[in-house]
Amino acid sequence: MSSDTQITLKKRKENPEDGELDITPMIDITFLLLAFFVVVSKMDPQAAVDLPKASFGLSVQDKECVVLIVAKDESGSQTNVYAGRSKDPELAINQADPGATEDAVGDYVQEQLSSHPELTSILIKAEGNVRVGDVEMVKRGVAKAELSSSREIYAGIKEEQQ
Repeated sequence: MSSDTQITLKKRKENPEDGELDITPMIDITFLLLAFFVVVSKMDPQAAVDLPKASFGLSVQDKECVVLIVAKDESGSQTNVYAGRSKDPELAINQADPGATEDAVGDYVQEQLSSHPELTSILIKAEGNVRVGDVEMVKRGVAKAELSSSREIYAGIKEEQQ
């Protein structure tokens, strides 16, 4: 057997259109459809849109409310209740006994509602890191105020943005 024999294969002719797709007609159709919908569509900026109701409650004006703030202290170990719109240490209602704190909250709410008849509701603002039991304790204290039974009580929880 000789080593001179070689098999030669015929080279395949390359078709230049293989693998290439002409998308020019597709682009033309897309622009025609776009132009059609721009011309045909009717834009009415005055049209009323039915928006869904808020899923987390109503907006409450704190100027019309007796405000109580429930927050953790700097170390995060103790929960403080503040009578008013700020976390001023002088406004803190902190008793050793939760029952005494409830009584102090009830006394504060009763005093505010009797001296300011224009206040229509009670707002409890709580930070996101307080326990539910602490907020419930404040709600029980509010319920001890005689005038609170004719007012609405709102509770709002604020999570700190990190």
